[in-house]
Amino acid sequence: MIEKVNWDSAFFAFSVGKTFVNDPSVFDLDTFLQLAENYRLVYIFSASPLADTQTLKLVDVKLTFQKKINLSFPSNWTFFQEVEHNRNKLQQLAFESGIYSRFRTDLNFDERCFYSMYEIWIQKSIKSKLSAVLIEQFNNELVGFVTVDFAEGSNIASIGLIAVSQECRGQGVGGKLLRQAESLAASHHCNILRVATQKQNEKASAFYLRNGFELAEQLYIYHYWNL
Repeated sequence: MIEKVNWDSAFFAFSVGKTFVNDPSVFDLDTFLQLAENYRLVYIFSASPLADTQTLKLVDVKLTFQKKINLSFPSNWTFFQEVEHNRNKLQQLAFESGIYSRFRTDLNFDERCFYSMYEIWIQKSIKSKLSAVLIEQFNNELVGFVTVDFAEGSNIASIGLIAVSQECRGQGVGGKLLRQAESLAASHHCNILRVATQKQNEKASAFYLRNGFELAEQLYIYHYWNL
């Protein structure tokens, strides 16, 4: 079964669907292709690799890490404020954080869509009551940020985006942002913090493991383009 993805369909201005493959051994490509006829693009999510990688393009192996956090974590937050902080710098860091995004690496997408998508992501994180944008500064310049998302009634918080300016990498800025995120999650009565990255982004994976996160899930993501 393929389910229409309404937001993506409206954003890209063509029909986008998604499907989940629970057991790759019984995945029937011919049946899938028949169901996909009404879509320009279908996202396929699978816990294991699929055999046909010519028709279906592997675009990402999504790694989700999680960490149990201390509910008495001390608070020390700096929130992004549009009247005080540089919005253009924030967006530029967001673009850099998406270097391995499937919406950037899949060349069937218009490159402008990637940038527009991340601008919307940042805007929603700033405006939503269930999200926050935390920042780190050096000499009053924004050098890193992290977005934290919450769900009502859930004890799990999620990091959406995290980035550090290139000139400040390796100086502990990323670790400070993680600690801010953990502290904020704890203040919302969450005891688990999750973050996803691409398997290709080995530095990010090593960073999360180094900071006490454990691998919780691995998901193979394919794109089928009906061109």
